[in-house]
Amino acid sequence: MKKKFFAITALIAILAVLCLCSCSGENEAEEEINPNEYDYDMLDLSFVADEVYAALDISELTAESVEVITDELVLSEQFYLDLSNIISHEVRSADGKYGLADVVILHVKDGKANDVMDSLEMRKDDRINEFLNYDVYDSYDIALEGEIYQAGELVVMLLLSEDDKAAAKEIIDYYIP
Repeated sequence: MKKKFFAITALIAILAVLCLCSCSGENEAEEEINPNEYDYDMLDLSFVADEVYAALDISELTAESVEVITDELVLSEQFYLDLSNIISHEVRSADGKYGLADVVILHVKDGKANDVMDSLEMRKDDRINEFLNYDVYDSYDIALEGEIYQAGELVVMLLLSEDDKAAAKEIIDYYIP
């Protein structure tokens, strides 16, 4: 009789452990972040840019030359951005000596997307001219084929190879609320 009691007790304990394990797995799945449940104000543009750069297939030298641009004067003079049109921004730019890998993600104010896109077109033109006579790692073609587009409340500029642009768009689209 004691053996049956211990066997039943052991079986109940095993079932309890299995039930707890499966229940905790369900909680973890529920806690997974779903970007579609957030709004643009909660979007971490730096994190999105980190994810983009992690997916890029660029040379180590190019990757090491990428800078996060935060200086308002640089954003104004080199990217032609009127910061009063922008809510938040993540601007990353390679120095150009070892190739081109620029990613700009801007959360723009309502009605200002076209103005911001025009500014980024000027920056793109500058990059095209920069690599006209100094084409390293196909930077001229990358700049020429660079893409500027609006995605919801974001304006994005991608000066990346075709494959890298596709990967970057997929990542950005995933995180757009």
